Amino acid sequence: MTVHIQDSPARAYREAGEAHDVDALLATLADDVVFRSPLSATASFAGKEQVRELFSVAFSALSDLRYQSDIGDGRRRALTATARLGRQEIHEAAFVEVGDDGLIKEVTMWVRPLPGLTAMMAALGPGLARATGRPGLPWLVSAAVKPLAAMTRLGDRTLVPLLTRRRSR
Repeated sequence: MTVHIQDSPARAYREAGEAHDVDALLATLADDVVFRSPLSATASFAGKEQVRELFSVAFSALSDLRYQSDIGDGRRRALTATARLGRQEIHEAAFVEVGDDGLIKEVTMWVRPLPGLTAMMAALGPGLARATGRPGLPWLVSAAVKPLAAMTRLGDRTLVPLLTRRRSR
């Protein structure tokens, strides 16, 4: 069965994301939702409270979130969107699984380009670390990810153009 975009169970999720409305977004999620992070294979957020913390931090850092695609059936949806993180444009893709109750039970997200992903890591990491209540962790996370974000931004601006331009023979 194909579900049209206006009937998609993910529609309210998309609209809440574009509006940066954390409560409306949480209303689309199952209590035991799992969000798989684009930042790490070991990072996932389980349950509405962890996902609330994640999206609260993410919405404070992102702007101009706009969804372009919502493709799939009533149970599995692939969503694509663009957003801005400061001056960096990012592209995201999310795979959303809907449970029998019509609520989203799992979200797996990917982000590109690499400078956008590392900028997201630098922007969200310290905020998520603060939510743990562990003193010093926000500083440690910031110290670890900011150089990575700077290196990928520099590499994207200076090295990648050298690799993609061919010399004439």
